[in-house]
Amino acid sequence: MNAYLSQNYSSNLALFAIFACICVGFAFLRNVDKEESAISIWLISFALNGIGFLFWSNVIPLLLWQLYIIGEVFHILGFAALVYGAYSFFGNKWNKRVILVLISGLVFWLFSIAMLKADLQSGIFLLRLFRSIIFISAAIMIFTQKQNAKLVGKNLAASGMLLWGSYILFTAIWKIVKSSELQFGILAGFHVLAAFGMVAMVVDRIRIRAEASEEKVSKLEGLLPICSYCKKIRDDKKQWQILELYIEEHSKAEFSHGICPDCMKKHHPEFKNEAIGSDSGKPETI
Repeated sequence: MNAYLSQNYSSNLALFAIFACICVGFAFLRNVDKEESAISIWLISFALNGIGFLFWSNVIPLLLWQLYIIGEVFHILGFAALVYGAYSFFGNKWNKRVILVLISGLVFWLFSIAMLKADLQSGIFLLRLFRSIIFISAAIMIFTQKQNAKLVGKNLAASGMLLWGSYILFTAIWKIVKSSELQFGILAGFHVLAAFGMVAMVVDRIRIRAEASEEKVSKLEGLLPICSYCKKIRDDKKQWQILELYIEEHSKAEFSHGICPDCMKKHHPEFKNEAIGSDSGKPETI
């Protein structure tokens, strides 16, 4: 078990501090874009992973196996939240295939935990393999989101997850660097890279919404072809729409119909003695 924790508790404590800072960043980002629920999910994800590193730092007075089990549970929950946040960001819904994958992953994880008692090295390898599968699969899922081609940040997020998962797998097979500090530093860099990619995804979406709003405004600011008789407006699809409907679809304006004083006199002369709207100059709703 000590081998799994790399006998370097200070590095795990450093990763806890890094993840805590990332959580602060996502908390501020959530205030910027309150409509995007994935931000809160990613905030929870990095918080769970940070707590997992806190247990692995051996600063909590528990037995080593207890520190490992609790930290491992927090990490797995954090990884699941990270992937789910990316999955929901693109509008994907729950289905039978997703549930089957989750159940299969849970079974594989429990089997890996059980292997630690029978064969420590094999159990460690299976757990690292499970982590690499999670992140590589998430990277492929993000890369293949073609309907969001304008979200260039998704490539950064997917690349970060791909490097994250590949690095975990390679270090489980080969010792790439001799320095444990450098090894943890590289891993932390991939964590930050993936988090930065997620932030970029949110920024891209905000930009796309802003561009769509500007497009609507530009349509209202330009020349609008309007019928001289019925006052309908011709849209980009060569369809004629009622003036009110066109403006409501291209802006946040809403209409409340009434009758101005001049039209009241013209169309309803029986009310000519009543000064409807004459004081304020505004039409009254009837």
